[in-house]
Amino acid sequence: MPAPANRVVVDPHSLRRLITAMADLRETAQAQARLLSAHVDATRIAGDTPARLRAAHAWADQDITMLRRRLALAEAADPGTTGPLPPAALRGVPDLYDTAEQARAAGRSLADRLLRPDPDRRDRSRLADLAAALSGRAADPDFVTGFYDRLGPSALAGLLHQVLGAREPGAARHGEEIIGRTLASYSRLRRLDASWLGRFNSRHRDDQVETSLLGPLLRHGRFASALLARLGELLFGTGDGSLRDVGLQAGPGGPAARGAAGIRGAGGAGDAGGDRLSREAFGSALLRAIAADPELAPTFSTRHLPQLLHASRAQSADVPAGLRPAGGWRAPELETARTELVAAAGGAEARLARPGAARQFVAQLVDVVAGAGPSEVSPRMRAAYGEVLHAWRDDLYAAVVSPLPPDPAALDAPGLGREPRQWAALLRESLRGGASAPLLAADAVAVGAGIDQRAWEQTRGYNGPGAAHYPASPRALAYHQANEVTTFFGTALSETAERVLREHATRQEEHRLRTAVMIDILAEVAKSIDFTSVVRTLTNAARGLTVEIVEDRVRRATAHLPTAGSQAVLADLRAGLRAIPGWQSRYRASVADMWRHRDGDPLRPVVIQLPGGVTRHYTGDPRADGFVTGPANDFTGPGGEPMDVARMNREQRTAYAAWLASPAIVANNDRLPAVLTAPPADVVPGWAPGWARSAPAGKVPPG
Repeated sequence: MPAPANRVVVDPHSLRRLITAMADLRETAQAQARLLSAHVDATRIAGDTPARLRAAHAWADQDITMLRRRLALAEAADPGTTGPLPPAALRGVPDLYDTAEQARAAGRSLADRLLRPDPDRRDRSRLADLAAALSGRAADPDFVTGFYDRLGPSALAGLLHQVLGAREPGAARHGEEIIGRTLASYSRLRRLDASWLGRFNSRHRDDQVETSLLGPLLRHGRFASALLARLGELLFGTGDGSLRDVGLQAGPGGPAARGAAGIRGAGGAGDAGGDRLSREAFGSALLRAIAADPELAPTFSTRHLPQLLHASRAQSADVPAGLRPAGGWRAPELETARTELVAAAGGAEARLARPGAARQFVAQLVDVVAGAGPSEVSPRMRAAYGEVLHAWRDDLYAAVVSPLPPDPAALDAPGLGREPRQWAALLRESLRGGASAPLLAADAVAVGAGIDQRAWEQTRGYNGPGAAHYPASPRALAYHQANEVTTFFGTALSETAERVLREHATRQEEHRLRTAVMIDILAEVAKSIDFTSVVRTLTNAARGLTVEIVEDRVRRATAHLPTAGSQAVLADLRAGLRAIPGWQSRYRASVADMWRHRDGDPLRPVVIQLPGGVTRHYTGDPRADGFVTGPANDFTGPGGEPMDVARMNREQRTAYAAWLASPAIVANNDRLPAVLTAPPADVVPGWAPGWARSAPAGKVPPG
């Protein structure tokens, strides 16, 4: 299908290879020209071959310069892409410049036109010209660099006062979109440090930042992470102190004052009555921009997590309105953006872009929430907790099912090194919001089912014809781990629900006490009335609202709450949960005891059928089974027994955990029923040999 006339599709990878090949040929042509020139001079033979080679070299030089510029334009066409760039569509007017310097000069020329005095007051037409010129060159990094280099931060602030204060909302939105896109590109091309920010104000100061001017721009492009981080430090008041955030200011006269007046006049136009240039609007836009940057979100949120959660507690519905802060980064208008940032910092994109930073953020989130105990945060923040737990569900339940104790110093350990009780605190806080409960319940079911399914896949065929009888099924540990997942989530769910019910009962009792006081007051007032014929009419009217009626209304208003039914459901849930505290240490001790007696009671190998008909033999020996492959992951001590877990390094802990769950170790462990405090047939259906499984119920086969 033919492409539009103003659209050219470029494959940056192929274009880069073409430029490299042309550069190599250019160098070859230059070398050949020098060599032939030397031969021609030595033999005095007339010929134009050297001159033709030099001309080819000059032609290649010019075209390589042009192609490199086209490559820069293609790479700038999709600034949000990471990794290898896909084919890019270059839209807009045809490129007028052969070199980067020509484009930068054109950008400087456009800035010069804006900086000239305007005695005829033709600001509106000049702004229209600016929008048209920048719109056509928005994806040209050289043009954008030249424009903003020449304009400077002070003149840019004055320009934004005019653009954002335009009387026509449509013109303002178009102008802010163009400037937002190009300024975002410029922020990635130049380092907009504290010196640049200090001059971003309409008063030509070098220590003040009019941050509110940036609010409407941040949603129109991908701004540099470093700039967003600096603005975030200003928002939270944690910068170096050399800059002062003045929000939005107006000069004593001139364009800045007129622009500010225009801004205030158009503050609510098209924005649902909100001041789109307030500090709160800027803060909301900034936090959303940081949330959209998967490389910045986890690092920034880790640093400011206590402030984010403290601000959310201040916005909780349980905090009286009069005590809620009204301004700065704790303003209610920022709560949605705060929760989006927390969810993004622990989300799947951040985990992919910055896995280490994302792990650190989630670990700190678990630590902070568990350390704070039950606390009130907004429902939106609780929903953000749920999104984080969903993205890290495997790590959450790895802490629950791991046979090893947690390793807080290793973020790459199971469960990020956090204890199950810490994860449980975050899970309860999320469940308390309600919105995440169905998703988190589905996660628990999926993880438990996955453990069970993997156990079957990894031990397929162990109990086939002719197989020996084992004290336990090699799937016994997996069955128990799946049960632990269910128990862990069910316990968190029931504890959360019971807490809500207790709080409801407390509030209900307080309400009843207040109602009783009110009833007493009404009764006393009724007794104090001197009934006379003059007030008979009032007396009759008062009979429409008696103490009994008020009491009955209060009783009926609270009677519909299904507390009794909910209590019964929770009681059933509690009865069905079988938590086994300390099973990990008891299981490790049982394996160590079994391994210690292996000479007198040899372990029976377990033969597993792998896909494709291949079999694998598990002997129980960590070296023979491939769990210990060298000194780096050798978890055994001088006597061949497992060393203390606290002395193991990361590789040794990983190998040890895998060995503990290996089929031969699990199947030969005759202490599993005692360790897991349940009958073998209860934990491992079908574990017994065939003659026992075929016996009728209630009868013992003959010995």
